[in-house]
This record gives sequence, C-alpha cells and structure tokens, in this order.
Amino acid sequence: MASLQSDRIAILQSHRVRWFVLGWVGWLSITGALVISTAPSSRVIIAVLSGVWLLSVIGTVGVCFLLLFASPSDSKKPLWFRLKSEYSQNLGSTVLTLLAATTTLPFLYWTLWDPERTRNIITFDRDTVDSVHFPSITLFQRVDWTSQANLEVDPPPKCFLGWYNETAPDCGVTASDYTGSCQCGNRWSGRIENFEWQNTSYRAFTLTSSISMESPRPTYQMIAQAFFTYNTSQALVDSSRVLSPSLWIAVYDPTLTVQEALENGYTRMVLINANGMTALNLGLNYREALGKAPAYDYQLSISTIPSMDLQCDTSDPKGASGPCFLSLFVQFPSFERQVSRQDVAMKWQDVVADAGSWFALFQLLGWISSGLAWYKG
Repeated sequence: MASLQSDRIAILQSHRVRWFVLGWVGWLSITGALVISTAPSSRVIIAVLSGVWLLSVIGTVGVCFLLLFASPSDSKKPLWFRLKSEYSQNLGSTVLTLLAATTTLPFLYWTLWDPERTRNIITFDRDTVDSVHFPSITLFQRVDWTSQANLEVDPPPKCFLGWYNETAPDCGVTASDYTGSCQCGNRWSGRIENFEWQNTSYRAFTLTSSISMESPRPTYQMIAQAFFTYNTSQALVDSSRVLSPSLWIAVYDPTLTVQEALENGYTRMVLINANGMTALNLGLNYREALGKAPAYDYQLSISTIPSMDLQCDTSDPKGASGPCFLSLFVQFPSFERQVSRQDVAMKWQDVVADAGSWFALFQLLGWISSGLAWYKG
C-alpha cells in the first residue's frame, strides 16, 4: 500500500500531468462560464457549449482515473498503459457521480432551467397601508379634435384636500398629521404644454402631487378644478351634433411623470365629460414590472354628474357668460391594496439550488452503484 501511494505521488509530481490537469480544469471553467453568459441568447450555443463542457468533465474524470490507478514502476510505457488492476470504491463512486452529473445537468439546463429563467410570471399579494399619497393628474385636449373642451389657465385652476375651502392653509406648510382642509392649487402646472403620444398631439394640463398631499384615511377627498371654454357651433360642424365638452384624463403615481406612466403601462387615457362633477374612486394596485421600479397602477371607478347648462359657449351671439369648469372628486374608498410583481419563474439561485439537489441524488446513486455503500474495508 505504501508503494502504491508513493507511485501516485510520483505521478502527481510529473510536470506534464500537472499541466494536463490544469488545462482540463481551465477548459472546464471557461466553457461553463460561457454557457452561463450566453444562456439568454441562443439555445444552439448552449447546446454546443454544453457538449464541450461534457467532454471537458469526462476528460477531467479520465485524468483523475489515471492519476489514482497508474503506477510509474515501468517508466518506459505511456501513462495510460500503466494501470493497476485494483478497484477503488471511492473512485468508482466519484466517477459515476461525475458522469451522471455531466450528462444530465446540461440537458436539464437546456430543457428545463433556461426556459424557466426566461419565462415571466406575475405574483399577487394583498396588504393594507396606513396612508397613501394622492395621485398626479393630467388633463388632455386632443389638438385635432376641435370640438373638445378648450383648456384655459385663466382663471387659475384650483385644488383642495379635505373639502373646498378658499381660506384653508397651503398643504405644503401644514403638519404631517394635519387632517383638515388645505389648498394645493399651486401644484397645477403654470401653463398648458404640448404633448405627443402615439402619433397624436395633445394640449396637456397637469396637477403634480407632492409628499404633502396625503390621504390620512379612506374617503378623504382631493378636489381639483380646471377651467375651459367650448364652441358648440364648431362641435356641430365636426360631429353633426352638439355633444357635451369632453377631455381625456390620466391618473398616475406621483413618483412618475406622465410620459413614464404611459410608456410603462401604469396609466392610460380615459375620456370623461368635462362639463360636470366627476368622482374618481381609486383602487390601490401596487405593481412592479420586470426591471422597473414599483409604482401604483390605480384601478379607476368613474361616475359623473353632468351640468345642466353651458355658460362658456363662445359661439353664443350674446357671448359666454363665464368659463365652464371640470370638478374632480378623488378619493380612496379603502386602503387595502393589491401588490403584483412581475418576475422570472426561476432565478440563478433557484437553478443552483435545483442543480445541487440533483447532484446530491447522483452522489447517492454513485455511492450505491459503486459498492461503496457495502464496503467494509
């Protein structure tokens, strides 16, 4: 036994054997890294590299087999001809385990783990929050729809939290635990901007929510008012009938701009009757798109009480008696929210854990098949 051990040590001291082993191990590492780095791009590349990886591992196992069984007693013969006839249960278990792993794991990765790593799933959960910030709101007037309401910045738009109160303090200077009425009219943009979306031009008027615009309890309201004029004669020419003035509205998370909210699917434009009182009940849906920051995607429930008159008709021979205004009553009926997250079915840590469980199974099978389980020596 001592002679056999010294023979193996002598083989390990051979420079050729050392470089041979290092070459195989290096090749194994490089091809394994290439398989991982190119996994999302091409299954053909995965298959080719997996085959190379398999050959590399088999070669490494073969070198280990030679090192453990070869004897340098007859140095004139090549290394692979100088094999001992003794069988080692430990080596047999190792060889069987590695062969099973190198043939099965690449196949599992190609057919199971890689498709799961690229498959998107959505998970849902529910919770309840203590408070929530009011959303930002943008009103849109389509430029080529001349019979829509014509947004105006004079008179200035208005905004209130709690209830309509012209003498209430500014919301930006109230304490965080303040639950009375306050004004937020200064959160309206100072001008109407041009906005392009889906190859369509709009005039956009935005109320940008701030950290001070918070709903401390359910049904606490935000009231927003914007003013407009309307031309019934133009509406009759355009549509052959006089409809109520209309505007498009988008309600979105205050951490986003309207452009970001539309592009990432966190909001969408909804057509409403501008000449009346419109109630917006918002359901909380906190959504996280894949690779995006989480944000609210509000579930809208809209109801409108239309106005009985139209005092802002610019085509009236007597002239408009005053501007019309849109009143929005925004509230959260409940603070219960749905949390939805988009993710991949398997992450890398899941792949590693799954591969580890398979490797443990291969070790068990190798331990039994090699006879090591019954070895008493």
